[in-house]
Amino acid sequence: MLETTNGRTLKTTRTSLRILELILEHDGLTLAEIDRIVDKPKSSLHSHLNTLLDCRYVVKNGRTYSASFRLAVLGDRARRGDLEVVATDTVERLAEETGEEANFTVFEHGRLLLLHGSTNQAEHEGEGGFRTEYYLHNTAAGKAILAELGRDHVDRILDEWGMPREIEATVTDRDRLYDQLEEIAGKGYAIIDEEFAPGLVAVGAPVHADGEIVGGLSIGGPKYRINMTRLHEELAEQLLDAVEGMEDALRA
Repeated sequence: MLETTNGRTLKTTRTSLRILELILEHDGLTLAEIDRIVDKPKSSLHSHLNTLLDCRYVVKNGRTYSASFRLAVLGDRARRGDLEVVATDTVERLAEETGEEANFTVFEHGRLLLLHGSTNQAEHEGEGGFRTEYYLHNTAAGKAILAELGRDHVDRILDEWGMPREIEATVTDRDRLYDQLEEIAGKGYAIIDEEFAPGLVAVGAPVHADGEIVGGLSIGGPKYRINMTRLHEELAEQLLDAVEGMEDALRA
C-alpha cells in the first residue's frame, strides 16, 4: 500500500520529523551534528529541537539530543494487535522448523517494516547492523508483494522510493524487475539471490487479511547452506503453508 495525500502538507513538520528520524538513526545527535546533515539555518534547527523537547519526543543530555522513552510507549500502542501475536508465533515456529532465519514485515507506505524477526536472525545481519525497514525491489517478501500489485501501483512505489543498488546483484532496472515480477506472479512466492546482502538467499510471500496485503513472510539464510533447489522445493512449500496458517488465524 502506498498512501497518498491530496491536501496541503507542512514543510516545517516534515523537517521536525526528519530531525527526529536522524536522532533515532544515529542514537543521539548534537545540534552541530544535525547542522552538518540538514541544510537549514542552525537557528531554525534549534527551534525544531526545542519543539520536539517541549512535546517530549526527545530528551537532552548535555549537548546530545536523544529519543525519549515516550516514543517507545507510543510505538507500543501502535502495534498491530492480533497481527503481531500471529506473526510472532508463525515466525518463531517457522525458524525452528527450518533451522533458518524467518521474519514478518508489515507492508506500509510502499516499504516493509520489520514486525518480528526470528531470534537467530541477528547473527547474520552483517556489518550494517540490525535492519528494521526495507525496500521492496530487492527483498523476497517485497518482490512477492510487488508481483500482486497492478503496474500503476508498482510504478508509484518505485517513483516514491527508487531502486537503490544496495549490493552488486541488486536489480536497479525497472524493465528487468517487471520481467521478474511476471515470473513471480504465477508462483505465489519470490526468491532473491544475494540481492539484499552478500551471501544471503531468501524466499518470501505476501500475507493477506480482509482481502488486503498486510505484509510479507520470508525465510532466508547463507547461500553456502541453502541452495536454489532447497529454496524452491522445500522452503517455499513450508513458507506457503505458514502463510496459509497465518491467514486462517487472522480470519478467526
